[in-house]
Amino acid sequence: MSLKLSKNRVNYLTKLIIDHIQTSEDIDYSGDIGNIRFKIYHLILDELKLFEDIETAAQEKIVSQKKNIPDGSREWEILFRKYSNEELNKLGRNWE
Repeated sequence: MSLKLSKNRVNYLTKLIIDHIQTSEDIDYSGDIGNIRFKIYHLILDELKLFEDIETAAQEKIVSQKKNIPDGSREWEILFRKYSNEELNKLGRNWE
């Protein structure tokens, strides 16, 4: 269930966002577009790292159960979602 993106993919997503910012009449920005690109790139990386940390914490909670829960089973998926949401709530965030 991991979400991993290569640096090329993150660069591509950053380029799409920057292109949209530059062509949109609804977005007014000031400052150097290179700095904006840099910030967007690192925001994406930070979100991916956050997702990875939450995923790891949820998996560790599942593995620590007394009962062996097979990876990919319905019960595993339910617990993964529950524990992931708990981790998000600790951070005051919600992805759903």
